[in-house]
Amino acid sequence: HEAVTDATRKDLGGGKLRGLGEVSPGAAADQALANLDDWTDEKWVSGWISRCYTRPEPKGVVLIISPWNVPFNLSLAPLVAAIAAGNCVIIKPSDMNPACSPLIQALVEKYLDNECIKVIQGKRDETTALLQQRWDHIFYTGNGLVGKIVLNAAAEYLTPVTLELGGKSPVIIDETAQMDTACERVSLYKWMNCGQICISPDYVLVHESRAKEFVDRQKALVLKSFGDDPKACGEYGKIVNERHVDRVQKLIETAKGELICGGVAGIDRSARHIPPTIIYEPSMDSPLMQEEIFGPIMPVVPYKTLDDAIKIVNSKETPLAFYMYSENSANIEKVLSKVSSGGACVNTSLEHFLEEDAPFGGNGASGMGSYHGKFGFDELSHTR
Repeated sequence: HEAVTDATRKDLGGGKLRGLGEVSPGAAADQALANLDDWTDEKWVSGWISRCYTRPEPKGVVLIISPWNVPFNLSLAPLVAAIAAGNCVIIKPSDMNPACSPLIQALVEKYLDNECIKVIQGKRDETTALLQQRWDHIFYTGNGLVGKIVLNAAAEYLTPVTLELGGKSPVIIDETAQMDTACERVSLYKWMNCGQICISPDYVLVHESRAKEFVDRQKALVLKSFGDDPKACGEYGKIVNERHVDRVQKLIETAKGELICGGVAGIDRSARHIPPTIIYEPSMDSPLMQEEIFGPIMPVVPYKTLDDAIKIVNSKETPLAFYMYSENSANIEKVLSKVSSGGACVNTSLEHFLEEDAPFGGNGASGMGSYHGKFGFDELSHTR
């Protein structure tokens, strides 16, 4: 755990607890071991004179291409599912993690069967070469642009693919919401890992009667959590590299709207630092409101009616996650019925990812397939 935490903090910053989320696949492995006999059992379907049953079988060799933002977790959680299903695995970690990726390889080589599980390092050329091979399943976590490349490569051999992508995961806060809960939970999960999480709250739609209250509280929470100088706060993370600093900076510069806190003035490119930035009423046509942010910017947009908020969400591609804060059951049911997403939470954010007994995955542009617990076992098995 100490080595994982140290490597993660070198690559992405953050506090000493940063490593806990990275080692959570250990709990997933415990669950798989406890349930493996049941998962692998033949299941009686029907039959009277003849017997009809199903049995899960390994797909074969699985390629896992993992991202840089949660490097250990998003390499090892799919690995748990693949091993539980009986597959051999090649892991291709991100080349953007100079500390984490070599440690992933070292840990795999030390603790796992190297005849069945291997790690291959490299950049674009190595990933391209891997995708040119024939696999029995490809599991990719990352952005949609590369997801299309993976899908096109898989088509050559009709290889099944799991794509865990992202998108603009929205938050809707209606006039009945408990603002203490909404503000604290949105703030916690927005600034975690500097917003570099595929299910991080991307933008916040707040009923116009509560918008000023929400913005004021968010500004106060940033000060309370990170102080006057977030760069000096050991709990605040870093942007993964200078190229992404430039990308996020451009989102701020072109957003328009009212800057509540943070902004370009606080950016330190060489230190990979961008302060928590809140922008009220940004231009809806700006890149900030059209592209996945994947950084520490919180756009806040007031709305008049719930239908207006739903219309904004549905004008964009299907997100990986959706978050609703409300005490009105009719409003909750309305948005859950009218807004599609990979997963959703009511009166919290991100916590659905932590549940091993529920599937985690995207829908449409946010991905295909799902995993966690039995769902991951099924995803990487062939039911015969």
